[in-house]
Amino acid sequence: MRRMLRRMVGTLLALATILGWPVFASDYPNKPIKVISDSAPGSAVDVSFRMVMDRLGSVLGQQIAPIDQPGAGGAIAARAASESIPDGYTLFAPALSLFISLPGKAENLPLILPRDFLPVGSLAQLSVFICASPQSGIKTLPDLIARAKERPGEIAFAATGIGRITHLTGLLLEAGPASNCRRCPMPAAPRRPLLT
Repeated sequence: MRRMLRRMVGTLLALATILGWPVFASDYPNKPIKVISDSAPGSAVDVSFRMVMDRLGSVLGQQIAPIDQPGAGGAIAARAASESIPDGYTLFAPALSLFISLPGKAENLPLILPRDFLPVGSLAQLSVFICASPQSGIKTLPDLIARAKERPGEIAFAATGIGRITHLTGLLLEAGPASNCRRCPMPAAPRRPLLT
């Protein structure tokens, strides 16, 4: 975990270095840094993102303000980041799926992905799991595929948003062996605290 945090902080510092001339000044940063995310508050991406921002703030000796702007498959956050002054005080930390699904789909977005952003590195790696209720009898991916073929339209997969990695994973299954599944939209983050 410590090695991963060091890598993430290094990535963000590298990103900050290329975003504007003030980065090269000896007094950088001399004001808070905004980091825009396209993920929902409380989501796995958001929690990882905030851990890195907290550590980055300690390393830089400056406040890091994480700003969640979810929605529209990442287009809202991408627009906000692209309209920011390129002075090194606004960074953009989107989910990778944004660069896969958004190009060509958001006609009113005044930018082109990935041309208008320079990817510098990765902050975190999150896994996608395919799970089923223990009562379903589905224990493996082949079990799931067999059930989808046996009972067309009865298997649903949860996806947190159009174009998000959960949606794209479901589409991959639908396009191949589990073509009889249907999408069930889910909120990107818990509606209530998981711990009290």
